[in-house]
Parts: sequence; structure tokens; C-alpha cells
Amino acid sequence: MDNFFSVIQGLDFSKLSRGLDLSPTTLFTALVLVFMIIYGLSLGRTKALISLLSIYVALAFDATFPYLEKLYTLLPVTEEMYYSVRVTLFLLIYLLVFIILSNSFARSRFTLKESSVISVGVISLAQIGLLIAVITNIIPDKIVEKMPEYLSAYFATKEALFFWIVIPILLLIFIRKGKRKNATE
Repeated sequence: MDNFFSVIQGLDFSKLSRGLDLSPTTLFTALVLVFMIIYGLSLGRTKALISLLSIYVALAFDATFPYLEKLYTLLPVTEEMYYSVRVTLFLLIYLLVFIILSNSFARSRFTLKESSVISVGVISLAQIGLLIAVITNIIPDKIVEKMPEYLSAYFATKEALFFWIVIPILLLIFIRKGKRKNATE
């Protein structure tokens, strides 16, 4: 447990406050974040969890898809389009899995029906962070370098991707524990 806290203590949040300004990029990013939060809350409790699971499935598919090179040879893809095709494939798999799970028997199994709006909002934020981290780890470095440093430090590194993968799982564990604790009282 001490190792876990030392990792958290090792995070440098000074980049966040140092690089924060009211530039158009920052305002646009804040607007997109607010839109995504509203979208996540409007999905509802069950679909938020299904959407989170769909991201994990799409991420696993992206990491293990063995025919990516063959896909590039079949499509007239230039080197600049390589990343666009990969992001598009990731998003298509995400949407496909989301639609399948939303219309399957699994929908009743994956539910946060007794969770508060705040916990659904937190799950939605974690879901947005995971999506941003996955996409910024797919796109080329020359595009990531154009992002503000306070964003790229928390989304565009392999360590950030790892934390964004783990955070929703930990949140779900704590939400479940809270539900069990409230049920026994």
C-alpha cells in the first residue's frame, strides 16, 4: 500500500496550475469537457457502465488486432493517415461493442441503478479521461506536442494511460463497496 501512495505522491500537479491560462485552446478544452460530462450524465447509469466496458474492449482489440498492416495495404493509406485509420477503427469497435451490449441480455447485468448522480458523473469523467488517454496515445507525437503541456502530461504518456485504465476499475470497486455497505445498514 505504501508503494501505491508513493506513486500518487510522485505525481507533479504543478504542471496543471502552471500551464493553465485562458487561451482559446484551454477554453475549447473546457467546453468539450463540459459537453462530455453532460453527455455522460445523459447516457444514464447503465449505459455509462456499458460505455466504459466498451472502451476496455475496444482498447484490447486495438492492442491485439493482428491485421492492421494488411488493412493498410488494402486501403490507400498514406503514412499521415495511419493514425487516423487506427483512431477510426478504435472508435468503430467502441461503438459496435456499445451497441451490441446495449441491446443484449448483458444490459440488465451491468447496472448502476442504485448509484447516485455524483457517482455516475465520476464514472463519466473517468470514461472521458480514458478515451482521451487512449486517443492521445494513438495519435502521432507531432500532434500531441501541439497540445498544452498541462493536458499532454496527464493524458498522452504511457503512465497516464495506465492510470486512466486503472482509475475506472478502482472507482467501480469503491462504488460497489459503498452499495454493499449501504445495503447492510
